[in-house]
Amino acid sequence: MVVYFDVVLLINLLMNFLILTFVAMVLKLRVNLAKILSGAIAGCLFLLHVIIPNLAILQGLTFKLILSAAMILLSFSPRSLKDFIKILGFFYLISFMVGGGAFALFYFYNFQYINSGVYGNMLLINNISVPWWILLVSALILLIFFKYFWPLLYRMLSKDNLLVPINVEFDNKKLEIPALIDTGNDLRDPVSNYPVVIVEFNAVKTLFGRELQSLLIYGTEADFTNMTELISNSKWATRFRLIPFESIGRSKGLMIGFKPDMITVNLNNKILEVRDAILGIYQRSLSPDGTYRALLNRDVLNVLNE
Repeated sequence: MVVYFDVVLLINLLMNFLILTFVAMVLKLRVNLAKILSGAIAGCLFLLHVIIPNLAILQGLTFKLILSAAMILLSFSPRSLKDFIKILGFFYLISFMVGGGAFALFYFYNFQYINSGVYGNMLLINNISVPWWILLVSALILLIFFKYFWPLLYRMLSKDNLLVPINVEFDNKKLEIPALIDTGNDLRDPVSNYPVVIVEFNAVKTLFGRELQSLLIYGTEADFTNMTELISNSKWATRFRLIPFESIGRSKGLMIGFKPDMITVNLNNKILEVRDAILGIYQRSLSPDGTYRALLNRDVLNVLNE
């Protein structure tokens, strides 16, 4: 029997990295690839028991818990004990999902391999030899789920809790707009790097003059020459932006945005104010029933909480 330690190390490093990335995706944490990699490397320390099999502490539950905590601290630097426990809980949950998914695929395809270590392209888990690529397929399925389906599911299950009123102030005018905290909206202005709050054109059109309204209603399909000339000759010249974005059914697009004087968010009976944000103008309805007319970028709340 030949044990390929380098294979075990590589697989564990990759899986640790993917699991930590999934945690960041689910909790909408800011991703620092170098920090996540350091956490993934720390998670591989338990493999020392392969080299030093007589060191019982490396196989104990206490050491594994300490190692998990170290991975979270290195990867995400939680601000509080509450954040740490929350991240750690999701780390274990997603780890179980990856492992459970791997065994489900294993038994679904009825792989019958029983060995006693890592042999060839087989990885031993609880005395069952599993092809190493099964773990990667399980991780890929979860990646698709967390990237595309989780935001939709989360929005459906907690829609009522995510609705907040926002006030937009611009040129001595003030509007109140119902908004949805959108966990999938991570759009940013490429010039200022400010978070973008997507808002329906009809919800903010009264902020602009009629001539500009007639152009903005068509978005990027409008006459750019006239629009550029009209904006450049106004006091709002430095307020407007062109924001690149991607959406389902459209690989690339441009959205017109503008910087308001201030956005006020009424969140959990607290009034939060932010000036460093952009409003992206969307020419269609965001909600079929009109429940919300803006999609609040989650990073707006992150900035407010800093």
